[in-house]
Amino acid sequence: MLQRLLRNESLKGYLYISPWLIGFLMLGLWPIIQTFYYSFTKFNLFNDPVWIGFKNYQDILTRDPIFLQACLNMVIYVSCSTVISIVGGLGLALLLNRSFPGNHFFRTVLYIPSLLVGVAIAKLFKAIFAAGQDGLANVFLGLFHIDPVNWLGDYNRPWMGLVAMIAVNFWFIGGTMLIFLAGLKGISETYYEAARIDGAGKWSTFWQITVPLLAPVIVFNTILTLIGHIQVFETPLVFASSQGTVSTGNPLGYHNSLAVFLTYIYRRAFISNDYGYASALSVTVFAITLILTMFVLATIRFSHYSEQEG
Repeated sequence: MLQRLLRNESLKGYLYISPWLIGFLMLGLWPIIQTFYYSFTKFNLFNDPVWIGFKNYQDILTRDPIFLQACLNMVIYVSCSTVISIVGGLGLALLLNRSFPGNHFFRTVLYIPSLLVGVAIAKLFKAIFAAGQDGLANVFLGLFHIDPVNWLGDYNRPWMGLVAMIAVNFWFIGGTMLIFLAGLKGISETYYEAARIDGAGKWSTFWQITVPLLAPVIVFNTILTLIGHIQVFETPLVFASSQGTVSTGNPLGYHNSLAVFLTYIYRRAFISNDYGYASALSVTVFAITLILTMFVLATIRFSHYSEQEG
């Protein structure tokens, strides 16, 4: 009986994931349930939760201009950042998939920066986008005889901070590059040999062979980067401090130009002390993330089935 259970593949799978599963059930499930409950209440640290039903959600969707601004910022940020991560990572992977001297060295050099995350990277780019001639970004622009830009403190163009925040994502494309590179290594060379025999060009080979066979990896990277960009927190928080707003109680930047979901949740919970509303924001962001993820999966699946039927 015991030997039969040990040979059961499903049981083995559950045993392998049991450490995470036990940790989630003991440490993660209850806070999630509490957050969902508090989202229907008016609650702070000094009073007991008071049930108010869907009022928090109604206010978020109909009476909260800051949340709408955060949604607009996130649409711009997530769209541009995901394109940078996917297109940039795939482009580098295609280049480094070839054999040439120093190939592995460049892979390592491009991947290592993606391991450094959090406040340290935000502080690094805060210095890079410093105003005047001190910032490396302005030094680079000076090479093309472009005047220095006040990236993080231009009150006439506060959206420049969002542009700088999007540019930070070039630092992390090494992570998606490595995953794409692993996917490219899994494509058999026989497909490309057959394409060359048939007289297919490089562009045709890329769209007809590489992209379809790499589709699962593209979906994985897209979902992973999409969720990661929705959860951006340290970079906008540190950039907002450059605009002199964190110290005055607004981590969302000048005129909320750097407002993103997590910094707004942080503000409502830990600055405004409105944990009920912050919990409703958290549930709303989770729902948005889930819908976007399902949309990506549905779009890819529909495209895949359409190609098969065609």
